[in-house]
Amino acid sequence: MSKLIRIVLLVLASGVIALALTLPSFPNQPRQIAPFDGAKDPIRAWQDKRFFHVKNPDTDDSAPKEALPALAQESIEPGEKDLIDSILNASLARLHTQFPPGTRPVLRDAHPKAHGLVHAEFIVLDNLPKELRYGVFKTPRTFDALIRFSAGNVEVQEDRVPQAAGMAIKLLGVEGKKLLESEKDAKTQDFVMINFPTFFIRNLKDYELLHQQMLKGQIEKFFETRPTELKAVMSMRSQPLFNPVQIRYWSQTPYLLGPNAIKFSAAPISRSTNRQPKTTGPDFLREVMKKQVGSEDVYYEFAVQIQANPTTMPVEDPLELWDEMVSPFQQVAIIRIPKQDIDTKGRVEMAENLAFTPWHSLPEHRPLGSMNRSRLLIYEKVSEFRRKMNNVPRKEPNEIP
Repeated sequence: MSKLIRIVLLVLASGVIALALTLPSFPNQPRQIAPFDGAKDPIRAWQDKRFFHVKNPDTDDSAPKEALPALAQESIEPGEKDLIDSILNASLARLHTQFPPGTRPVLRDAHPKAHGLVHAEFIVLDNLPKELRYGVFKTPRTFDALIRFSAGNVEVQEDRVPQAAGMAIKLLGVEGKKLLESEKDAKTQDFVMINFPTFFIRNLKDYELLHQQMLKGQIEKFFETRPTELKAVMSMRSQPLFNPVQIRYWSQTPYLLGPNAIKFSAAPISRSTNRQPKTTGPDFLREVMKKQVGSEDVYYEFAVQIQANPTTMPVEDPLELWDEMVSPFQQVAIIRIPKQDIDTKGRVEMAENLAFTPWHSLPEHRPLGSMNRSRLLIYEKVSEFRRKMNNVPRKEPNEIP
């Protein structure tokens, strides 16, 4: 045996002896590696979570961990019912102040000024992907619709005052039981939208505080410590708005589409006429809308955005923008507003008396999130109060008048 080989063997032997002497000196701690503490079949042992699972003696594996939300999952805010009741009471108190006895009609507590009401066709597209074929999008068909375009402030103001804008769609001839118990047999489905992709409040706790500050006339105090919310309000009010039927609208809050959470949007197929007119009177938005709708058909595409990530696209925070790069909007329908006169007899009164709520809805389109849950009670009670004060019965339309 060569001298080199003898040296190698001697080194190996020394290492084995050293290891044997060292092993008994390890402290008696929980085992560090359990190679087969689970599945006995070594071929499938790696599939067991305990296989070669390194344990830290100082870590308690049984400690509860905060669960991540699932897709389309809602969570109830602490004290949610009381917060909603407080918001409702504040809304009714504001209406009592704005419309004392003798001042009639009592207008809506939000979006009281209508730019115009139009009749339209809501054309559901053919060959939609399976994940989009729920509710009114289940089969291709054309629904008659009524659409109210409105100003977004809580009081009627001149159109020259910067403010948001609303688009509320009511589909007619929609079969199936609806979520709103008082109108479960109505054949309508509503989609309500604003001309900005996010809301300006994160939760009901803040929304309730905002309403209290509004009652005191101190709304600026609410935004003093909330720069993100203030930025959202200012951005919403500063959107270019020169023609209500030539701007894009978003749902802001999420809804179901079958098993998925979605947001929806309506975008004009041509935006070429959203240009500032030469003159801007107190009702110039209505005049611009009247001129365009009175001279040509107007088209919108209606699209939905599926929630892809429950953390970055949350259900319970409508101030958080859902990234269109992560989940693009997918077109599901075309809206056709045929040429018409928005000053037709009875149209202004109908624009005032129609009720729009996210809860005029099939279960497949159920509203999601705390803001929408608050609307269930608030919209109903405010509408009930207005109709009682104005002596106007509430009835969902069955056809285009």
